[in-house]
Amino acid sequence: MIQFLGTLRVKARIAGLTVKLIVGVSLILTLVMGLFTYYDMVTRTKFHFEKQEERAYEISDTVMRSIEYPMLDGEMEDVQVILENLYTLKDVTVVNLCDLTGTIKYSGSPAVIGRVDGSEATKKALRTSALVKGLEILGGKKILQHAMPIPNEKTCYKCHGSEEEILGVLTVGISWAPIEERIAALRNREITLAMVSLVVVGFFLTLFLSRYITQPLVTLTDLADEISRGNPGFEFGRRLKCWEVEKCDKTDCPAYGNPETLCWYQDGTLCHGQPSGKFPEKLDECRKCRVYKTHVGDEMVQLADSFKHMLDKLKASEEELRRSEEKYRLLFDSDPNPIFILDRETLKILDANARAESHYDYSKEDLLKLSFMDLGHEEDAQEIISDFKDVTGHRSIVFSKKRHRRKDGSLFYTNIHVCGARYMERNALIATTTDVTESVQKEAQLIQASKLATLGEMAAGIAHELNQPLNVMKIGSDFLREMASKGKKISDEELDTVTEEISSQVDRASGIINHMREFARVADIRTDKVDINKPIADIFTILGEQLRLRQIEVELDLDDDLPPIMADSNKLEQVFINLVTNARHAMEETMSGSTKLLKIRSFTDNGDIVVTVSDTGNGIPKDIIDRIFDPFFTTKEVGKGTGLGLSISYGIVKDFGGTIRVESEVGTGTTFELRFPVAPEDAYGA
Repeated sequence: MIQFLGTLRVKARIAGLTVKLIVGVSLILTLVMGLFTYYDMVTRTKFHFEKQEERAYEISDTVMRSIEYPMLDGEMEDVQVILENLYTLKDVTVVNLCDLTGTIKYSGSPAVIGRVDGSEATKKALRTSALVKGLEILGGKKILQHAMPIPNEKTCYKCHGSEEEILGVLTVGISWAPIEERIAALRNREITLAMVSLVVVGFFLTLFLSRYITQPLVTLTDLADEISRGNPGFEFGRRLKCWEVEKCDKTDCPAYGNPETLCWYQDGTLCHGQPSGKFPEKLDECRKCRVYKTHVGDEMVQLADSFKHMLDKLKASEEELRRSEEKYRLLFDSDPNPIFILDRETLKILDANARAESHYDYSKEDLLKLSFMDLGHEEDAQEIISDFKDVTGHRSIVFSKKRHRRKDGSLFYTNIHVCGARYMERNALIATTTDVTESVQKEAQLIQASKLATLGEMAAGIAHELNQPLNVMKIGSDFLREMASKGKKISDEELDTVTEEISSQVDRASGIINHMREFARVADIRTDKVDINKPIADIFTILGEQLRLRQIEVELDLDDDLPPIMADSNKLEQVFINLVTNARHAMEETMSGSTKLLKIRSFTDNGDIVVTVSDTGNGIPKDIIDRIFDPFFTTKEVGKGTGLGLSISYGIVKDFGGTIRVESEVGTGTTFELRFPVAPEDAYGA
């Protein structure tokens, strides 16, 4: 049984909708008809039972009335005759008159006289002295028994006394077989009628469901299958020429001449001389239209039409999506810079444009296996990885002059622009790289040229700076030679003093020369943790004597507890040399006797490291102050300046994440403010 039910469930799952509907409706009809038939059979059985009870009661009552007088007169032979005559009636199978012990005294069947009546109805009637009725099985046959007590009335007292309540029981039994045959015939007829009705209803239900429900659904299913195979199947659906139905001549209406899409699905139709809005809001207006009322169809037709409209919209959306994809891919791949789409969490490359493939010499398949950090130099990658992950929303960040590797291992410099985005339902980053190797090389050349120009300009001051230790060394050596030539003895104390002075001056001259060499070298592009006070102090090794010769007073106010910044000390030194040199030139042009003061301060402000370089020179006119950082802009005479010093300084400060601004007042002086971010605690040289 369980296996059979399991088989039915499997077949139900794989059966078609038509079969399921027919089987389902048939089961419901069978259940309803079965319940109705059962109720009808119960009702009919009850009805016949009550009729037979009435008949048995009538027979019993008739017998009682018939035997009353013969019994009073003691003519018991007449009583026996009456019972035998009653026994001949159709379906009457029992007519017994019993005494109080249940012994049959008189009966329609003389053969049972003298026996004890075994009927339950008779026994119960004797016990209860009440009328008893019910079905019993006697002799293998079902009998409706009706046991009626015979009351002991006053007229019977003379023969039976007054002690007993009843004198006996009259039992009449009627055969139940004809009733069962009649009920069975009715049951068979109703079952047959129910089966015929079920077949007829099922047949017409199958036709109805097939035409109005399952066939449209099958059509929609076939259409969906065609769409899944890439065939939009636009031959499906009804065709409606609303302009012919309404004899409309509004040729500029979106529905005019287009029978593929029903007019109520089209936006901005001109049915009433003005645009009718968009679907589905316009349906309130369309429901009043004769074309809509006539052609809208039933719910299944409307479902099919809606499905067709959905397909039209899907086709349009797919076309728009295709064009958008083509536009995106065209813009993406035609961009002259490499573009990478990255996973925000792992920085894994999710997509890359054609320029990224060619510039890095990787195929797209290889790029999609890499993290963006795999393309960068190890030190640069570690420096910027935390900043990458801090990019949120539409915030963007730019990294300047970072080293990247091609597939063959060759390095180049690139600027990286990173911003947040959504890609394929996930948070992503868009990283655009710009190769700046050539500009970095040119910038390095300009910086080096500026350094050499600065050294050339400071040559006289440096020579004077070296002249003092050379003079000391010459005096000492002359003293030693003179003492040796004259044979004079020199005390150990005098010798130590002279040699120590010569040695210290040699060290001083050597330090000046080494610092010039260090300053003049070609610096690599790298950053380290730098105490900004060091390059400030170092510049006076080669500038101190020049400032003293020009009677320029220097005031240093440097905070010794400053945290480090990420920068290059050599390049910072160049920035400060450019600013101090410009300040020196500005103060040289002031009137003689004027105060010449160069003041340099370092301090913290709002979490930044700030350095100010102030002078008491002539100041910068307001009409040119906005141009002083432009390349090749200078106010000096031709041949006395390149106009690159401030421009290079601006670029260096910006490379280290800093800012530089100027305040100046003509006749009073100028102040440059340099502001740098503090180096992160976990940062290291890169």
